[in-house]
Amino acid sequence: MNTRMLRRAILAGGIAVLAVVSFGNPHRHVADLFWPDDAAPWEHVTAVYVPDISQPTRVKISEATYDDLAACRDHVMEQAAAQGDPNLEKGRFECAIGFYADKDDGTGGEYRLIVK
Repeated sequence: MNTRMLRRAILAGGIAVLAVVSFGNPHRHVADLFWPDDAAPWEHVTAVYVPDISQPTRVKISEATYDDLAACRDHVMEQAAAQGDPNLEKGRFECAIGFYADKDDGTGGEYRLIVK
Protein backbone atom coordinates (compact mmCIF):
# COMPACT_ATOMS: atom_id res chain seq x y z
CA MET A 1 0.00 0.00 0.00
CA ASN A 2 1.53 3.29 -1.04
CA THR A 3 1.33 6.50 0.98
CA ARG A 4 -1.30 8.03 -1.29
CA MET A 5 -3.73 5.17 -0.62
CA LEU A 6 -2.96 5.32 3.11
CA ARG A 7 -3.74 9.06 3.21
CA ARG A 8 -7.03 8.46 1.38
CA ALA A 9 -7.98 5.68 3.81
CA ILE A 10 -7.23 7.89 6.82
CA LEU A 11 -9.20 10.78 5.30
CA ALA A 12 -12.16 8.51 4.52
CA GLY A 13 -12.09 7.11 8.05
CA GLY A 14 -12.01 10.62 9.52
CA ILE A 15 -14.94 11.72 7.38
CA ALA A 16 -16.89 8.62 8.42
CA VAL A 17 -16.27 9.31 12.12
CA LEU A 18 -17.30 12.96 11.74
CA ALA A 19 -20.46 11.95 9.88
CA VAL A 20 -21.49 9.50 12.60
CA VAL A 21 -20.81 11.97 15.41
CA SER A 22 -22.54 14.90 13.70
CA PHE A 23 -25.91 13.17 13.24
CA GLY A 24 -28.30 13.80 16.12
CA ASN A 25 -26.55 14.62 19.37
CA PRO A 26 -22.76 14.14 19.29
CA HIS A 27 -22.49 14.18 23.10
CA ARG A 28 -24.89 11.26 23.32
CA HIS A 29 -22.98 9.26 20.68
CA VAL A 30 -19.67 9.79 22.47
CA ALA A 31 -21.26 8.82 25.80
CA ASP A 32 -22.67 5.64 24.24
CA LEU A 33 -19.24 4.72 22.87
CA PHE A 34 -17.10 5.33 25.96
CA TRP A 35 -19.55 5.02 28.89
CA PRO A 36 -22.11 2.37 27.85
CA ASP A 37 -22.95 1.37 31.46
CA ASP A 38 -22.50 4.59 33.45
CA ALA A 39 -22.76 8.36 33.18
CA ALA A 40 -20.32 10.33 31.06
CA PRO A 41 -18.56 13.20 32.89
CA TRP A 42 -21.04 15.77 31.51
CA GLU A 43 -24.17 13.71 32.27
CA HIS A 44 -26.23 13.51 35.44
CA VAL A 45 -28.15 10.61 36.96
CA THR A 46 -31.70 10.87 38.32
CA ALA A 47 -32.97 8.39 40.93
CA VAL A 48 -36.50 7.01 40.50
CA TYR A 49 -37.68 5.04 43.55
CA VAL A 50 -40.93 3.11 44.07
CA PRO A 51 -41.18 2.33 47.82
CA ASP A 52 -43.87 -0.34 47.39
CA ILE A 53 -44.29 -2.29 44.15
CA SER A 54 -47.90 -3.00 45.03
CA GLN A 55 -48.50 0.75 44.64
CA PRO A 56 -46.64 1.52 41.39
CA THR A 57 -48.13 5.01 41.06
CA ARG A 58 -46.38 6.14 44.25
CA VAL A 59 -43.06 7.19 42.78
CA LYS A 60 -40.28 9.30 44.29
CA ILE A 61 -38.04 11.07 41.80
CA SER A 62 -34.91 12.69 43.20
CA GLU A 63 -34.63 16.43 42.87
CA ALA A 64 -30.88 16.22 43.08
CA THR A 65 -28.96 14.80 40.16
CA TYR A 66 -25.98 12.56 40.77
CA ASP A 67 -22.66 12.28 38.96
CA ASP A 68 -22.63 8.51 38.56
CA LEU A 69 -24.60 5.32 38.97
CA ALA A 70 -23.05 4.46 42.35
CA ALA A 71 -24.22 7.75 43.89
CA CYS A 72 -27.74 7.13 42.56
CA ARG A 73 -27.83 3.63 44.04
CA ASP A 74 -26.54 4.94 47.38
CA HIS A 75 -29.30 7.54 47.47
CA VAL A 76 -31.98 4.95 46.71
CA MET A 77 -30.68 2.58 49.37
CA GLU A 78 -30.79 5.43 51.91
CA GLN A 79 -34.39 6.14 50.87
CA ALA A 80 -35.27 2.45 51.18
CA ALA A 81 -33.71 2.23 54.65
CA ALA A 82 -35.71 5.29 55.72
CA GLN A 83 -38.88 3.52 54.49
CA GLY A 84 -38.02 0.42 56.57
CA ASP A 85 -36.92 -1.63 53.56
CA PRO A 86 -33.09 -1.67 53.76
CA ASN A 87 -32.77 -4.72 51.47
CA LEU A 88 -35.22 -3.32 48.90
CA GLU A 89 -37.55 -6.30 49.17
CA LYS A 90 -40.80 -4.31 48.86
CA GLY A 91 -39.70 -1.58 46.47
CA ARG A 92 -37.72 -1.08 43.30
CA PHE A 93 -35.68 1.65 41.66
CA GLU A 94 -34.23 2.89 38.41
CA CYS A 95 -31.38 5.25 37.72
CA ALA A 96 -31.96 7.38 34.63
CA ILE A 97 -28.71 8.52 33.00
CA GLY A 98 -28.17 11.51 30.72
CA PHE A 99 -31.32 13.37 29.71
CA TYR A 100 -31.14 14.65 26.13
CA ALA A 101 -33.79 17.10 24.99
CA ASP A 102 -35.43 16.62 21.59
CA LYS A 103 -36.31 20.29 21.21
CA ASP A 104 -34.43 23.47 22.03
CA ASP A 105 -37.03 24.54 24.59
CA GLY A 106 -36.54 21.32 26.60
CA THR A 107 -40.18 20.22 26.38
CA GLY A 108 -39.37 16.72 25.15
CA GLY A 109 -36.56 14.26 25.27
CA GLU A 110 -35.33 10.98 26.65
CA TYR A 111 -32.73 9.49 28.91
CA ARG A 112 -29.76 7.83 27.26
CA LEU A 113 -29.77 4.86 29.61
CA ILE A 114 -32.06 3.53 32.35
CA VAL A 115 -30.50 1.06 34.78
CA LYS A 116 -32.68 -1.03 37.10
